[in-house]
Amino acid sequence: MNIRTVLAFAIGPIATAGLGLVTVPAIAWVFPPADVGRLNIVQIAVSFGVLLFNLGLDRAYVREYHEWSDRGALLKACFAPGFVLLLLAMLVTLPFDARLTDWLFGLGHAAYYWTLVACVIVSFISRFLSLILRMQDRGMAFSLSQVLPKVVLLLAVGMLALPAFSKSFGALEAAYLASLLSVLLAYSANTWREWSPALLAPVSRTQVRGLVGYGVPLIFAGVAYWGLDATSTLALRSLSTLPELAIYSVSMSFAGVGVVFQTIFTVLWAPMVYKWVARGVDMRRVDHIAQQALAVVCTIWVLSGALSWLTDFVLPAHYSQVKYLMLCCIGEPLLYTLSEVTCVGIGITRRSMLSLWSTAAGLVVNVALSVWLVPGHGAAGAVVANAIAFLVFFVARTEASAYVWRPFPRARLYAFVTVGVGLSIATLVYGPRVAVHFSLVWVALLPVVVWCFRNEWNYMYRSLLDALKAKRSYPQPSEEPEALS
Repeated sequence: MNIRTVLAFAIGPIATAGLGLVTVPAIAWVFPPADVGRLNIVQIAVSFGVLLFNLGLDRAYVREYHEWSDRGALLKACFAPGFVLLLLAMLVTLPFDARLTDWLFGLGHAAYYWTLVACVIVSFISRFLSLILRMQDRGMAFSLSQVLPKVVLLLAVGMLALPAFSKSFGALEAAYLASLLSVLLAYSANTWREWSPALLAPVSRTQVRGLVGYGVPLIFAGVAYWGLDATSTLALRSLSTLPELAIYSVSMSFAGVGVVFQTIFTVLWAPMVYKWVARGVDMRRVDHIAQQALAVVCTIWVLSGALSWLTDFVLPAHYSQVKYLMLCCIGEPLLYTLSEVTCVGIGITRRSMLSLWSTAAGLVVNVALSVWLVPGHGAAGAVVANAIAFLVFFVARTEASAYVWRPFPRARLYAFVTVGVGLSIATLVYGPRVAVHFSLVWVALLPVVVWCFRNEWNYMYRSLLDALKAKRSYPQPSEEPEALS
């Protein structure tokens, strides 16, 4: 994958994170904390719906993309089973819409539930259409489709801030749905040449069974991962208050730098690594990539600690805890991203059941710690439980990959991520009390991280220079044929 493709895929997450730094404070200023907490429940429910109903077939699409000759048939075989199941589930819940609305949001209006259902359907379709752009290395179209919903949501929130409009949860949820619809329209327009032939593509039951056989363990792994990700939200909803949930939600939003790294890396990594497998590339290169990813993870963590105090200048006063909470929050996307490198052996060997057990280990830890910590500590207890659980998740995935694939160096990985989680928790516990501002400790760690990973930074720098030189050496379309010989 060339440097231009990498940059094209990177534009979207970077721009999305930048817009998030504006959108999240705007929502926090315009809407009461209870509605901010309810929006977090909507987002968690949408992610659950997509994870559950895709039946693991989104991962199957990525895994088999380079193996199938008829990619339209592959898209249809992966999309149709989950979509049919989603529509059936929608019909089953029809008599319970008001009760579900009250359980989720503490409100009795059934329209909130059906708006949520619409969000799930739109996001489900968008998920599969986005895979087309991802697998075709169409980075710019993919990035623009990621930026569009943030722009639409920001514009909608800006409009709702006007005195003429109600600052209700219904208006906020409708704005979120509008942002999801915008990205669906963008994906549909950019991929119609691929999805339109899939409508009539022939698919056999044998093919579908084979894909489902690969995806079924990933259904449970996906649901378990959702549980790992959503435990804090559910614990705060049931064991604490909506304002505490709002603080947690905003803290997670300000962990956006880690999400940027996660999004860029995961979009590029899976297609690339399976292409290497198909071409018989020496997979020992993964060991070096893991160390380079660790260097980036540690640097992002330290920079976030050094700059987290800036949140006080963009958020209302009742969100003052965010600067301490966000360092535990950022561990989630960073540890997940690093685990995507170290767990590659699970995907290569198709031992997808191990993904389930690895995720279940983290989920059990998260549930146990959340039940213990959230009632007494609210959002602070939730982020501590989440950080420790994702550390367990990372170790479990890494060990499972080493067991079924091949052993690789892991001690350095475990040492640095454990220190990162420990310092984040220490910042949360002691940051408000110590005489020295907590950010100075993180600033002091920056040269330590640079020194410890000097070889990795040097290698990445030289690789970037080589890629740029190779790009400049490519012949331009305007050059004469003689120059190409």
